[in-house]
Amino acid sequence: MHPSGVQFGLSQGLLQLRGEEVLLSDKMLETISVEAQMHLHMRRHPILGNVLVDITVRAAQNALGNQIEGRRQQIVPFYTGLSRTMYDTLCRVAKRAGLAQKGPTGFTTNSDFWEEFSTKAMDIKLKSGKSIPKIQKALFKVCHQIVKERYAQNDPENARHADLVALFMFNFWNATGLLPMAQAVVILGSSPP
Repeated sequence: MHPSGVQFGLSQGLLQLRGEEVLLSDKMLETISVEAQMHLHMRRHPILGNVLVDITVRAAQNALGNQIEGRRQQIVPFYTGLSRTMYDTLCRVAKRAGLAQKGPTGFTTNSDFWEEFSTKAMDIKLKSGKSIPKIQKALFKVCHQIVKERYAQNDPENARHADLVALFMFNFWNATGLLPMAQAVVILGSSPP
């Protein structure tokens, strides 16, 4: 994020610094986590546009309300870099639960997590003619359950973020092409010989 956007976010309590990293503030993380819980409680599809970016932008707008004190030169860079800051923050939260790693080459799912997901995904039995959205919901249910279990084991004090991180991982897999591969395996595994 541009320094003027960081300065604005820090001054409004929306961002925090951890060493050199710019992250969402704890308050913002809690807000988007509650929004993710509501998203799932309302049974909305786990892949709905840029759901996490939308939730994060809405949380920032709600936190600022009508009291935006800043110049355009600060506000525009803040919102421009907000999705990347959200991504970096959620990478960190997922890492603490043992779900993924963020290294110099980027963000990667831990192999044991992906292996467990893949194994359990192959157990999904579908009726013929299921739509892709229904297959995705079934796959998300598997992902969500594993994430909740991993939080209980590895990071119980942050288990309240399990819904948010499950959405994050699932949307990350969709964006990187892993989810379509999992969908294909489920479809092939449910097809009659």
